[in-house]
Order: sequence, then C-alpha cells, then structure tokens
Amino acid sequence: MSDESRDLLQSFGKLLQNREFLMVIGHQAGMGGHGGPNGNGGRGQMRLLQLLHHARNGMTNADIAEILDIRPSSVSATISRLEDMGLVERVPSEADKRAVIVKLSDQGQKMFAQYDQRVDGLSEKLFGGLDENEQADLQRLLTKLSHQVSDLDWGDLNHRGNDWPHHGFGPRWF
Repeated sequence: MSDESRDLLQSFGKLLQNREFLMVIGHQAGMGGHGGPNGNGGRGQMRLLQLLHHARNGMTNADIAEILDIRPSSVSATISRLEDMGLVERVPSEADKRAVIVKLSDQGQKMFAQYDQRVDGLSEKLFGGLDENEQADLQRLLTKLSHQVSDLDWGDLNHRGNDWPHHGFGPRWF
C-alpha cells in the first residue's frame, strides 16, 4: 500500500469515527437507521413511509408487501400504527372498488418536507465549505470509489487465515 493510499484510508477512518457525521449519514434513506423524518419508529415504519413518499399516488397493501418483501399481515399492522400516528391514510381506490390505497396524510407529507429541509441544511453545513467544482470532484471520486469497493473480492483480504483481521488481537479488534 502506498503512503498516499494509507493516508486516505486513515482519513476515511477519522471521518467514520466522528459520531455526528455517522448519525447524519445513518439517517439517510437506505442506510438502515432508526431515525428519519419523525425521529422515531422502527425501520419497517420508516421504510414504508419512504416508499409512500416516493409513490405520490399511494399503493395497495399487496404492492407494499411485495416491494418491501414483508408479510401482508406485517404491512397491515404497520399501516395501522402509522395511521394512528396520523402519518398515513387509507382511501378507496377509484379504479378498483375492492382495493384500498395507502397514502401519506397531509401530516406525513409535512413531516417529509421538514425532513428534506433538515437534510438540505445539514448537507449545506457539511459540504458548504467546498465550492461547486470541489463538490463535483468529490462526487466523481466517491462514485468511482464506490464502484471500486463493490468490485473488490473481500475474500482476498483474508490472506492470514480464517481469523483475519482478528489474528493476534482477539475477537473484538474491529
């Protein structure tokens, strides 16, 4: 590993040790955080809310169950909890009188609008010190790094035997 590569790895390590940075990143869509727009609720509720946020015309329970790969009974229970919180509403389908469409309520839409404003503010604070060209360069480089990481064979790193990276450091080294 070159000194430059090792320095970059160390810089990423320092960034990832910053608790506030990790909390902000962890609350982004797809990161599995427990927070999100309303600051509470489980991962399933948040995933469902995010799905409905992107499906402006709403969705059926069956569609939600298929996309989120969860049981229909779990979808119904989650929707009931979110409905009790005032974040979603069930409306009869105009196209199929047997179907019910689940949509974000006005309160749910407001919640996402506030969340988007907070994310915009945090993004500006985090990247505002970079000019447009620097932001574009960083985006390009992070995209390139992301592709490189996805192409890695992590098994190649296991060059010291089955216990790497723990070898010599005990099971909780990392």
